[in-house]
This record gives sequence, structure tokens and C-alpha cells, in this order.
Amino acid sequence: DVAGKVFRIGHLGMLTDVMALSGIATAEMVMADLGLPLTLGSGVAAAQDHYRHSIPAAQKAAA
Repeated sequence: DVAGKVFRIGHLGMLTDVMALSGIATAEMVMADLGLPLTLGSGVAAAQDHYRHSIPAAQKAAA
């Protein structure tokens, strides 16, 4: 059902939220260059919102 609609971003080893945001931003730029209809920054903004609300405050402070 999702063939041609999703892709996976893989990594080896540690991946921080900042690293993931960079990858999402890059994917957005590529999709825009390919002519796909999207608003640049929308995926990054959604990920930022998720990270800000899902990571415990103590863990944020230690980072």
C-alpha cells in the first residue's frame, strides 16, 4: 500500500535529533528539486515539534 510513497533514512551508529533534522531538510530539498509539491521546512518543523514534546526535559538538559 505504501510502495512509491515512503522511503527510509538509514544510519549506522549514533543519530542525534540534530543529525536527523539535517537529513530531513536534505530530503525536502531533493523532493522540491524533483518537482514534488511540498512546503520547504514543513517536515523539519514537524520533526522539531515532535522532538521538543517527546524528549524528557532532563535528557534535553544533559544534551
